[in-house]
Amino acid sequence: MPPPLHDNAEVAKCLGELPRTLKIGAYDWVITFEASDSELEGQAEWETHFVRLWPAALTSPSHVVGTVLHECLHVIFGNQRLESLKRTKEDREEQIVGGFEAGLVSLFRDNPKFLTWIKRWLGKPL
Repeated sequence: MPPPLHDNAEVAKCLGELPRTLKIGAYDWVITFEASDSELEGQAEWETHFVRLWPAALTSPSHVVGTVLHECLHVIFGNQRLESLKRTKEDREEQIVGGFEAGLVSLFRDNPKFLTWIKRWLGKPL
Protein backbone atom coordinates (compact mmCIF):
# COMPACT_ATOMS: atom_id res chain seq x y z
CA MET A 1 0.00 0.00 0.00
CA PRO A 2 1.55 3.34 -0.98
CA PRO A 3 1.85 5.95 1.75
CA PRO A 4 -0.83 8.62 1.71
CA LEU A 5 0.04 12.07 0.54
CA HIS A 6 1.38 14.31 3.25
CA ASP A 7 1.41 18.09 3.51
CA ASN A 8 5.16 17.94 4.09
CA ALA A 9 6.91 16.71 0.92
CA GLU A 10 9.94 15.46 2.88
CA VAL A 11 7.75 13.37 5.20
CA ALA A 12 5.91 11.94 2.19
CA LYS A 13 9.21 11.04 0.51
CA CYS A 14 10.57 9.50 3.73
CA LEU A 15 7.43 7.37 4.12
CA GLY A 16 7.60 6.39 0.46
CA GLU A 17 11.14 5.05 0.87
CA LEU A 18 10.46 3.14 4.09
CA PRO A 19 10.80 -0.64 3.54
CA ARG A 20 7.33 -2.22 3.66
CA THR A 21 8.43 -5.32 5.59
CA LEU A 22 10.82 -5.65 8.52
CA LYS A 23 12.09 -8.91 9.96
CA ILE A 24 11.94 -8.48 13.73
CA GLY A 25 12.86 -11.63 15.60
CA ALA A 26 11.30 -14.69 14.01
CA TYR A 27 8.58 -12.87 12.07
CA ASP A 28 8.10 -10.43 9.23
CA TRP A 29 6.24 -7.29 10.25
CA VAL A 30 4.36 -5.35 7.55
CA ILE A 31 4.38 -1.54 7.58
CA THR A 32 0.89 -0.12 6.99
CA PHE A 33 -0.34 3.45 6.69
CA GLU A 34 -3.57 4.53 8.34
CA ALA A 35 -5.63 7.40 6.97
CA SER A 36 -8.10 7.55 9.86
CA ASP A 37 -7.96 10.25 12.49
CA SER A 38 -6.09 9.10 15.56
CA GLU A 39 -4.03 10.47 18.39
CA LEU A 40 -1.55 7.68 17.67
CA GLU A 41 1.59 8.11 15.61
CA GLY A 42 2.36 4.40 15.39
CA GLN A 43 1.35 1.05 16.82
CA ALA A 44 2.78 -2.47 16.78
CA GLU A 45 -0.15 -4.84 16.30
CA TRP A 46 0.73 -8.33 17.56
CA GLU A 47 -2.24 -10.21 16.14
CA THR A 48 -1.44 -9.27 12.54
CA HIS A 49 2.30 -8.48 12.78
CA PHE A 50 1.62 -5.00 11.41
CA VAL A 51 3.46 -1.82 12.33
CA ARG A 52 0.75 0.75 11.74
CA LEU A 53 1.67 4.40 11.09
CA TRP A 54 -0.56 7.46 11.01
CA PRO A 55 1.27 9.77 8.57
CA ALA A 56 -0.86 12.82 9.41
CA ALA A 57 0.60 12.74 12.94
CA LEU A 58 4.22 12.63 11.74
CA THR A 59 5.86 16.03 11.45
CA SER A 60 9.35 15.46 10.02
CA PRO A 61 11.56 12.70 8.60
CA SER A 62 13.34 12.33 11.95
CA HIS A 63 9.93 11.98 13.62
CA VAL A 64 9.07 9.18 11.14
CA VAL A 65 12.37 7.39 11.89
CA GLY A 66 11.87 7.80 15.64
CA THR A 67 8.30 6.50 15.47
CA VAL A 68 9.24 3.42 13.42
CA LEU A 69 12.13 2.65 15.79
CA HIS A 70 9.82 3.18 18.78
CA GLU A 71 7.40 0.56 17.41
CA CYS A 72 10.27 -1.83 16.63
CA LEU A 73 11.39 -1.49 20.26
CA HIS A 74 7.90 -2.51 21.40
CA VAL A 75 8.23 -5.65 19.27
CA ILE A 76 11.73 -6.37 20.62
CA PHE A 77 10.45 -5.84 24.19
CA GLY A 78 7.80 -8.50 23.60
CA ASN A 79 10.07 -10.87 21.68
CA GLN A 80 12.68 -10.78 24.44
CA ARG A 81 9.98 -11.24 27.10
CA LEU A 82 11.15 -8.17 28.96
CA GLU A 83 7.76 -7.82 30.65
CA SER A 84 8.80 -10.57 33.08
CA LEU A 85 11.71 -8.76 34.68
CA LYS A 86 13.88 -9.90 37.56
CA ARG A 87 13.48 -8.21 40.92
CA THR A 88 16.75 -6.39 41.62
CA LYS A 89 17.54 -3.19 39.75
CA GLU A 90 20.91 -4.49 38.52
CA ASP A 91 19.39 -7.73 37.21
CA ARG A 92 16.50 -5.85 35.56
CA GLU A 93 18.87 -3.40 33.91
CA GLU A 94 21.08 -6.16 32.51
CA GLN A 95 18.04 -8.09 31.28
CA ILE A 96 16.62 -5.01 29.54
CA VAL A 97 19.93 -3.94 27.99
CA GLY A 98 20.77 -7.50 26.91
CA GLY A 99 17.33 -7.96 25.36
CA PHE A 100 17.52 -4.73 23.40
CA GLU A 101 21.11 -5.49 22.36
CA ALA A 102 20.08 -8.82 20.83
CA GLY A 103 16.95 -7.33 19.28
CA LEU A 104 18.62 -4.28 17.75
CA VAL A 105 21.59 -6.24 16.40
CA SER A 106 19.26 -8.68 14.66
CA LEU A 107 16.94 -5.88 13.45
CA PHE A 108 19.81 -4.02 11.77
CA ARG A 109 21.57 -7.19 10.54
CA ASP A 110 18.39 -8.68 9.06
CA ASN A 111 17.18 -5.41 7.49
CA PRO A 112 20.13 -3.64 5.81
CA LYS A 113 17.79 -1.50 3.66
CA PHE A 114 16.09 -0.30 6.84
CA LEU A 115 19.43 0.73 8.32
CA THR A 116 20.29 2.60 5.10
CA TRP A 117 16.87 4.30 5.24
CA ILE A 118 17.51 5.39 8.86
CA LYS A 119 20.91 6.87 8.00
CA ARG A 120 19.52 8.66 4.95
CA TRP A 121 16.64 10.29 6.79
CA LEU A 122 18.66 11.23 9.85
CA GLY A 123 20.98 13.18 7.55
CA LYS A 124 24.03 10.93 7.69
CA PRO A 125 26.03 10.45 4.48
CA LEU A 126 25.87 6.92 3.14
